[in-house]
Amino acid sequence: MRYSHLLLSVLVLVEAEVIRGLFARRTSLRTFAGPSHFSFPPNCPKTSKPKDVPYCATGELDLGLKWVVDFDTYIFDVFDPTKTVLFGLNATINKGIPEFLEVRTGGCAAPVLVDLSPKFLPHLLEAAVKFCTWGGGPGKYNPRTESYSAEFNISAQLSLFSGGRKISQGIQVNGTAKAWIKPHFDIGLDAHVIDTVGDPNILQSSLIFLNSIATVNGSIFTWRIINGISLDMYSTGTGHHYFNRTFINKIIQVSPPQVRF
Repeated sequence: MRYSHLLLSVLVLVEAEVIRGLFARRTSLRTFAGPSHFSFPPNCPKTSKPKDVPYCATGELDLGLKWVVDFDTYIFDVFDPTKTVLFGLNATINKGIPEFLEVRTGGCAAPVLVDLSPKFLPHLLEAAVKFCTWGGGPGKYNPRTESYSAEFNISAQLSLFSGGRKISQGIQVNGTAKAWIKPHFDIGLDAHVIDTVGDPNILQSSLIFLNSIATVNGSIFTWRIINGISLDMYSTGTGHHYFNRTFINKIIQVSPPQVRF
């Protein structure tokens, strides 16, 4: 009888280990599910401008043992729809703690041509701002905050057009740009340019450009993209004329990878 109890105890232990192993294997297979691809507009290409918007946001989300997110925003040129300027990042998170950050950039594009007098003299005077990005690469780690940050370069150049012809081109102005990843899935990228050029006695222009990509409320599945410009055309004779144009103001919901067993 004693041996029977001993044998039964061994069988119970073996069965428990088998069940535990199967559960661990099942959990492991769940962990490795993915990756999940996303794009907005849906299925937008990286090489040609979508029909209704001047951008394509695309990426990949992998929820393996380490969470990896790729997020690229391509902004297209209004004159040549095959040209783009890129704002992109790659981030790795290990158990909620940032482990890696890399910034991807490149290209130049003027997203829109703004008519400065559409009501009175359409197309007499129009403005376009060309943006370029370059640099980036791997981010730097801050052990105190357990976060990564990476700087990159951005420039803006304002040009004026009349009747479809370029009549003036301003100097290239460099701005500041930075990407980050912090604990609690705080991931983002911010770039802005602020500058004033010209003679107020003739024509002076002030430019503010903003590009922002960031998670919303610490959710790796929810992102907000904002991209736009603000122009102030001023002369002592005519005063201020303000023009604001938002290219992108969109919250993107990323679907998690499908669970496979």
